[in-house]
Amino acid sequence: MGFHKSCMDIELKQGHVLSAYCRRPSGEAHYSELDLNDFIGAKKGKFTWSAENFSDGAANVHLEWEGDTKPKKPILHAELADGNDYHEDCVNLADCIKNEDGHLRFMDCF
Repeated sequence: MGFHKSCMDIELKQGHVLSAYCRRPSGEAHYSELDLNDFIGAKKGKFTWSAENFSDGAANVHLEWEGDTKPKKPILHAELADGNDYHEDCVNLADCIKNEDGHLRFMDCF
């Protein structure tokens, strides 16, 4: 299950730090942060999971809530450099980030 279904006040700080209050099984909420640079990279203008430092070559990084489902999906958007130009790309953070006992955690997903 994606973290966004059990977390609230989800924000993107400094263009690469995901923060949220995540519910624990007991029901209490715990503040958690996850540096996306530790798990997302960029290659040829595209986001890449299980890589690092996407924000080093990124512009206009932001989080948007998209889709017809409730809750909507947390989609990370950015313009990523490929060496010559910037290309817009996006990635669904819920695909590889989970809430584990009140903590945002990366899970190997691909």
